[in-house]
Amino acid sequence: MQSPIFKTAYSFKKIKLYIITTVVALSMFSFILKVDAQAVTDSSYHYTHQVSQGFGARILKCAAKLFLPKNSIPRKLAREDYVSDAAPIPKKIVKEFQIDTIKVQGRNVYTFAHKDKKAGKYVLFLHGGAYINNIFSQHWNFVAKIVRETHCTFIVPDYPLAPASNYSEAFAMLSAVYKSLLSRAGAENIIFMGDSAGGGLALAFAQQQKLEGNKLPEQLILLSPWLDVTMTNPEIKDIQKKDVTLRADNLILAGKTWAGTSDPADYLISPVYGSLQGLPRISIFIGTYDILIADCRKLKSMAVQQGVPMNYFEYPKMFHDWVMLVSLKESKQAMSQICSLITGS
Repeated sequence: MQSPIFKTAYSFKKIKLYIITTVVALSMFSFILKVDAQAVTDSSYHYTHQVSQGFGARILKCAAKLFLPKNSIPRKLAREDYVSDAAPIPKKIVKEFQIDTIKVQGRNVYTFAHKDKKAGKYVLFLHGGAYINNIFSQHWNFVAKIVRETHCTFIVPDYPLAPASNYSEAFAMLSAVYKSLLSRAGAENIIFMGDSAGGGLALAFAQQQKLEGNKLPEQLILLSPWLDVTMTNPEIKDIQKKDVTLRADNLILAGKTWAGTSDPADYLISPVYGSLQGLPRISIFIGTYDILIADCRKLKSMAVQQGVPMNYFEYPKMFHDWVMLVSLKESKQAMSQICSLITGS
């Protein structure tokens, strides 16, 4: 039997433990509230993928290193061998979705919608291709996957490309497309999204709309975006050794072709030189074996400095535009995150 002294001491220990536990719990709750308050204020988030790289991605990197030509863009431009027409939409996708095509300024604009579900969000999707290549089949597979999962509607413009056209003609077409979409959907239901060159174009277009005083979309989602066609970021040199798909000298040539007679450092061509102030939330997905990550990191720092909310998703050892390869393990994870951004879940 314990003496009363020991019982009293034990009781005091329990009370002391209770007080300490309560204080710690309140402190943690206060910390959570502060974190939540910060999230509400800036909505910023940094994600670094921690899962080991999948076998598929490793095989593709090896194949790219062995077989991809080193000077593909100069050769394409010299031979006029670029992809000027959009890839046909796969038949299985045509059967699954409601797909409509209209003409805007003589160019096709494709609309993908779920047959059975009413759209909540509308995604204006700008495809990549270094501003000289049109929509690839991988783009259609990506669009189908996102529409299937989110029930949103995708608007995919076949915008003018170099060398037949330049950036100014593309902006004129996109302005017409966006004006029509605004009247139909409302800015709060619209998302700008683009991959590679289309990611840079999406950001530049949002910057232009801001300066012109037009309503802005709810958010921007940029996938391996090409943000500076001058490729002058000093960090590119070290990353180039790891990049198996892109070469800075090739991209400089494509960028000059897209710019025409204009300065490639114009923000409409290289949006990293424009202001981010007043823009909606920006989300970036990028791999660390992609030379474009140098300017993605620069944009991330700019967003912090200018008070623009940003979600930054970095995938170690992933190559350029891997998200478009929908069967990869890493792509499935990224698409899940993209779907959450679209639906707000």
